[in-house]
Amino acid sequence: MAKRRNVMSRLGAAVFVITATLLAAPATAATIFTETFNYTVGSNLAGQNGGSGFSGAWSGGDSTIVAGLGGTGNAVQIGSSISSRPLSATTSTSGTSIYLTYLMNSSDFSGGNYTGISLWNGGTEEMFLGIPYEAQKFGLDAHAGNGPADIKSVDFTPATNVSYLIAVGLVPSATSGKVDVKMWATSNLAVNPDTLVAGTPNASLLGVKNNFSFDTLKVAGDYAGSLKVAGIASSPNVSEAAAVTVATVPEPSTLALAGLGVVVAVVLNRKKNGAAGTRTQDQRIKSPDDSED
Repeated sequence: MAKRRNVMSRLGAAVFVITATLLAAPATAATIFTETFNYTVGSNLAGQNGGSGFSGAWSGGDSTIVAGLGGTGNAVQIGSSISSRPLSATTSTSGTSIYLTYLMNSSDFSGGNYTGISLWNGGTEEMFLGIPYEAQKFGLDAHAGNGPADIKSVDFTPATNVSYLIAVGLVPSATSGKVDVKMWATSNLAVNPDTLVAGTPNASLLGVKNNFSFDTLKVAGDYAGSLKVAGIASSPNVSEAAAVTVATVPEPSTLALAGLGVVVAVVLNRKKNGAAGTRTQDQRIKSPDDSED
């Protein structure tokens, strides 16, 4: 009986430690906005009002909803005119890191002038992501006022009809008043997002772009529907954004339960081994406390 109480006491202590640790752990950063395009396939993007972090529905344009690209929800096939959607609040890059992630898949990288998504502040386009104007390669246009030097093509050749996870980091620059822009791209949709952004970016613009704000998300192009985009999400935490984009990141609660299961298994295994050892090595004395009920 005493041994059983001792084992249960240790198990209870382990559960208490894990619970206290989880309660003391800081909460994950909130997403800024999410759009998984979970609308009826074949419908027009205009008028759709799902997702989070927006103050109104999509308006304008001829983009349409298509089947998904391996992430959550469906995807949008970008048309030849602008569709826009206002955010619930204006977001600034000053003094904080912001990550934007999404999936992209293109059937053609040379059939038009530009196609992709962009961040706007009022009537000013601050950042374009996709196939920049006349680049015919995948990359970004940071609109930093430097003409063609703003366009940073990703240094890999995307395969057509292959889905890529794109992560864009807007991080505080070492240059005062500037924001560094970094972009990573991979066809490994199961990649750990933190590992991805810890590596060398495929494209970057450092110490050039002024801090900026954005209040509107837009999609547009003239590639006759060649580019599909899915699971757009933005957050100060890249893993949280990517968890929306690609449904492969375990929830914190799942990891906690897995950790608890390991501890329970270890304690029970010790109980089993300890009991076997006691019976084998110490059968000389059997006190009343050691007896079974």
